[in-house]
Amino acid sequence: MRAVWLTTNYGLDWPSKPFRNSNEISDQQDEMINIIDHLSQANFNTVFIQARLRGSVIYNSTIEPVSSYIQSVPNTWSQYDPLAFVVSECHKRGMECHVWFVTYPMGSELVLGQENTSPSLKSNKDKTKRYKEEFYLDPGNPDTNAYLVSLIEEIVDNYDIDGIHLDYLRYPENSADFPDNATYLRYSKGHSNKNEWRKECINRFVYETYDVIKYHKPWVQVSSSVVGFYDQLPDSKLHHWTALSVSQDPENWLAAGKHDFIVPMMYYSDSLFFPFLPDWKNRSHERLVIPGLGLFQLDETNQNWSVDKITEQIHSSRENQMGGNAFYRTRYLLDNKKNILSEIAEHFYQRPALLPRLTWLDSIPPLPPQQLDASISGVFLYLCWQPVQQPDAKAVYYNVYRSETWPVDSSNTDNLVAARVPNRMLFIPINQEEISGYYYAVTAYDRYHNESTLSEPVYFATGRLE
Repeated sequence: MRAVWLTTNYGLDWPSKPFRNSNEISDQQDEMINIIDHLSQANFNTVFIQARLRGSVIYNSTIEPVSSYIQSVPNTWSQYDPLAFVVSECHKRGMECHVWFVTYPMGSELVLGQENTSPSLKSNKDKTKRYKEEFYLDPGNPDTNAYLVSLIEEIVDNYDIDGIHLDYLRYPENSADFPDNATYLRYSKGHSNKNEWRKECINRFVYETYDVIKYHKPWVQVSSSVVGFYDQLPDSKLHHWTALSVSQDPENWLAAGKHDFIVPMMYYSDSLFFPFLPDWKNRSHERLVIPGLGLFQLDETNQNWSVDKITEQIHSSRENQMGGNAFYRTRYLLDNKKNILSEIAEHFYQRPALLPRLTWLDSIPPLPPQQLDASISGVFLYLCWQPVQQPDAKAVYYNVYRSETWPVDSSNTDNLVAARVPNRMLFIPINQEEISGYYYAVTAYDRYHNESTLSEPVYFATGRLE
């Protein structure tokens, strides 16, 4: 997995400003196309789009208002749905699109100088708590679970997303004085350990969310961004906040089969990074762990890291056989901060990559494509094939390989030309002066990342077919 967190809150990554009219809608769309094009060209394959912020959303919801960072005039231009647009543009380029969903924080009373109009803050004072000038949904209140699940169902039912990615799925840091005593007394049923009760409350929400999503669309992946340290390491003298210290237990979610992957936010370096990779790997229970790397630490106003800090962490992630990497934030990639995008594209992401298989969901590969054909179309090689039909009309994508020798070796990543092609055709730029030829072959690829065997190959060389 080669993922980015694409932040909409405060317009940090997108959009640069909220829209007021149709022209500004076009500007927002052009900005997004530019972002996804740059990521696609660098062979990223996954976008976590922040679709629920703090009590507001970027889509046409019947439950929460559209964010003022997206739309400056409420309840206008309902024909434009930013989330649907992002999903469509990602899929056109063979990228997965996961909804990044901020779970418990609801923001402050004011957003952009206006009253926070979230219905949660107005209609149910009991399930929202004020803590350090911010509002939070109370994880211990059963009404909170029902409300959040209704939002998630709305997204899963109405959008062709590839995943739900939960964020802030925890109590606030240093939360001993989080004002949930009344909730604890009411719902703990005599539980003697408040911290354990809090953890059980979050686990209950995770289990219910996973089951609801899989009931509606079993291929939609469930993940969370979690605190970068699960617990203190036994031989470490360093003390820092951990997932367990904020009542977050991602190992439980993986062990119970209620998450498909987790993304630890490992925004640290040296002794606060490298020893924790094998620790996470040991806690994965054969599900996926995708280390999240903090590109913002390259900034002079943060830790002013050198690029080597990030590239060493990518190397180490691979050495520990993690499931890939995610990067926070997208803007630092697009700005090529300290040449970071060039380094990643040139030394790590030279070729497309297939996503890890989700064998615990489905392990049956689709049938291979048939009747692969090739022809010249201007300065392109035009490949086409017959579509693969899946049981229950399951979606199928395609991967394209080429090799100078036959048979084509699909296990050699250098042979992968394009991944997750959404249609039964592909245009490949060619060099008319090229001397050597290639064998091309195609596989079918499903939403569980199962891949078929190769099609029969077709050969192309210097403007002629054999």
